[in-house]
Amino acid sequence: MAAMALGKGAYGIHQSGKWYTEDNIGGLLMDRHLAQKARRSSGKHHLKGPKKRTAEDDAAFATSLEQLLDDIQAEEKKD
Repeated sequence: MAAMALGKGAYGIHQSGKWYTEDNIGGLLMDRHLAQKARRSSGKHHLKGPKKRTAEDDAAFATSLEQLLDDIQAEEKKD
């Protein structure tokens, strides 16, 4: 989803607060592909799923989102 958003000129941010950019999306997609490949080859058919969100995760996301919005507003003021 993030790759499609970036392709349309939109911004992407992970729930942990990490920004998706043109510079890092290729590596992140490759990591995702390799992890999926490893899961398929392991023979296990049960997945634990992601770990529970913590208050730190929420704070990191909020901080990152505020920074992203500030950057967008500053960019719009330049134009």
